[in-house]
Amino acid sequence: MNAFRVQILCGVAAWLLAGASLAQLPTKQANVGDSMSQGAGADGWPGDHPELSWVRGTSSNVYSVFMRYQELVPSFTQQPESVSGAEMVGGGNNFAAQAARVCAQEEKPQTVSVLLGSNDVCNRPRSSSADATANMYSLDTWVNALRAGLDQLAACLPPGATVHVLSFPRVDFLYSAGYAKGLWCPYVVWPGAGICRIVTAERSGARRAQIGARVNEYNEATRAEVELYRANADGRNPRGIHFVADWQGSIENGYANTSVGTYVFRAADINGTDCFHPSVSAQRKLACVAWASNPHGAGTASECLQ
Repeated sequence: MNAFRVQILCGVAAWLLAGASLAQLPTKQANVGDSMSQGAGADGWPGDHPELSWVRGTSSNVYSVFMRYQELVPSFTQQPESVSGAEMVGGGNNFAAQAARVCAQEEKPQTVSVLLGSNDVCNRPRSSSADATANMYSLDTWVNALRAGLDQLAACLPPGATVHVLSFPRVDFLYSAGYAKGLWCPYVVWPGAGICRIVTAERSGARRAQIGARVNEYNEATRAEVELYRANADGRNPRGIHFVADWQGSIENGYANTSVGTYVFRAADINGTDCFHPSVSAQRKLACVAWASNPHGAGTASECLQ
């Protein structure tokens, strides 16, 4: 029997031993996200490939969160809201806009996954000043956008629902993976397609690391905010929604391979089309990591990211 399926069965057993019943498992999911959640370019072909998404996919090659839930609840359904190009902060498909669409669903989901942030970095222009992060969103701007989405989900989801907020990868690690994949990535693909120029056009490793450090700060701020909702601080979670974040801490603080945001992507983990989006094998890893930190899931992130 597949090891991950064994973990799922063990997770169900643990729930039952704790006094829970299968009736308490969710029957529908929604997701908020960007091109990573759309499976963009995963198989090497341009465009969205949602069947290869870590969260909503239907291919056994990725064994998505959706498929794992279906093994627990065969009638499990989904209504995704992720859109390629979406940011946490800006644009018409930002977190607040996608959360509003989740809330507008006639049948409300009992579990919602959130993975945003890469475009908040990649859509910013490269800085020519001494501070490589000068053009990036401030932490206050990031947190305000996060709250705008979480507030809506806290108000509209059924009591006891889960909101699972995932950290996002460091773009400097994606740069390193693309560079290792082949010289056509940094010298042909990235400049030709304009891929995340805040980091791919940056020649200084130290400046790329500055950008990566800001990503750490975004992820840390996200965890802190999620904890406030989890604790119903200032009455922001009156319906008892179960808010969960996967981020535990940065690589620099000893938390390597504990979350999506602490995985150091390798050449095989990104596609050969834009040399930046996760490949099929990486989408499978993301699904595994997400499931490991999901309250209904099983396993550990470190096992997923070996």
